[in-house]
Amino acid sequence: MATRSRAVDAARRSWHHRRVEIGTDLRTARAAVGASQAAIGSAAGVSASEVSRRELGDAPNVTALSLSEHAAAVGLKLVISMFPIGGAVRDEAQLRYIERLLERVSDVFSREMEAVVPLPGDLRAVDVLLRGPGCVIAVEVITRLVDVQAQIRVAKLKARDIAATRLLIAIAGTHGNRRALDAARPALIGAWDVDARRVLSALGAGRSPDRDAIILI
Repeated sequence: MATRSRAVDAARRSWHHRRVEIGTDLRTARAAVGASQAAIGSAAGVSASEVSRRELGDAPNVTALSLSEHAAAVGLKLVISMFPIGGAVRDEAQLRYIERLLERVSDVFSREMEAVVPLPGDLRAVDVLLRGPGCVIAVEVITRLVDVQAQIRVAKLKARDIAATRLLIAIAGTHGNRRALDAARPALIGAWDVDARRVLSALGAGRSPDRDAIILI
């Protein structure tokens, strides 16, 4: 869980910096409309001192709703977006599937769990990074397929940014996942190796799969 803890710590630091930036935006917008902190506080339903704290980036517990109301009072619109970083806390099921996969992988490969994408400020991590002779394999383990194409895109971007030579997406072999993968299979064949036996045979022999692969485990 060390990498996940680092990701959460990094998120806290990022929010601190973002609070300061938001505060600057709020202060600049208030000045542009010529309003006092008391006037903005009255419109937003908070005290003038709270307005001051927010403008200084010193209100760590402000809610999104309150911040949105404050922004509206100075003529701004708060926009919140979320992007996948791969730093979610794993459940026990995912850990079991990772262990099940790694049992089939040759000791020729070194294994790095939760390998962080080496880009400044990037919080994403690959579930497992396998390093072997002439290859680096990014392994993503998915316990539940929700949107096959979207989940594949996320995995491909992480594999690219961590400079992997191969991407292996291992999917839990549940009934729901099998149905979802079967429906997507026609679009995958050609670009992906979907033969689990062939892929696992290569990994067991200490070789990289010939292509990026998507398998059920």
